[in-house]
Amino acid sequence: MSAAPDLSLLRTALETRFGGAIVPLPGQAPERARPGFRTGIAAVDALLPGGVARRELTLWTGQATSGRTAALRLLVEGACRQALVALVDATRTLDAASWCGPAGRSAPGLWIARPPASAPADEGAWVAEALLRTGAFALVVLDGPAPEPVEAHRLRALARETDCALLVNASGAAPQWKADARLEFVRAAAARPGLATGARFRRPSGVRAARGWGARAGERQVELVHEPPHRLHPHSVPDRRPRARP
Repeated sequence: MSAAPDLSLLRTALETRFGGAIVPLPGQAPERARPGFRTGIAAVDALLPGGVARRELTLWTGQATSGRTAALRLLVEGACRQALVALVDATRTLDAASWCGPAGRSAPGLWIARPPASAPADEGAWVAEALLRTGAFALVVLDGPAPEPVEAHRLRALARETDCALLVNASGAAPQWKADARLEFVRAAAARPGLATGARFRRPSGVRAARGWGARAGERQVELVHEPPHRLHPHSVPDRRPRARP
């Protein structure tokens, strides 16, 4: 008798005796790998053949107005048509109403979570961890400062255990910890953004991809649409509208 039937009989015998106590080991790969999530931007998806993959930590970095938010919006819109998506707004600068409100274009199934107003932005890693532990979401996005190496390792392990796709979308330089895939968005130095309809700016950007610790996987040029209403100013703006007298 081959090893496979032997293991099958052994598992059957154990389940008969111990019932529900027999569960798959944490981190065990599913029988069939489920597909990841794509942005719908051909140049970006070409750099991530499997999309933002499940059971992996994908890192997006880049300077402000480099197109990361535009690409993120397209990724989230596509993903929440297929499954439940959680977006952690660690810096409290995303305009939640335009992402998932009644007037927004996103499909149902998008949850936006924020740390308390009094908490620092790096508490976003704790929020992302809590969402991953529920096992309810197919894609969890941490938008904000890159987590510390220990936090990133823990989040990556949880993504593997829960068969979840995890994306960290951080500004600035790439952190020095392991990510399964990395994308760096770079605004073109000589770009002169043109104003399109609906107060949208078309901005040329470069996108560089790497695997693992930084092995270059490719580079593409892409034109991304920057939509200011999707992100709020990081500082509060006073209400200057005239008030009605009593």
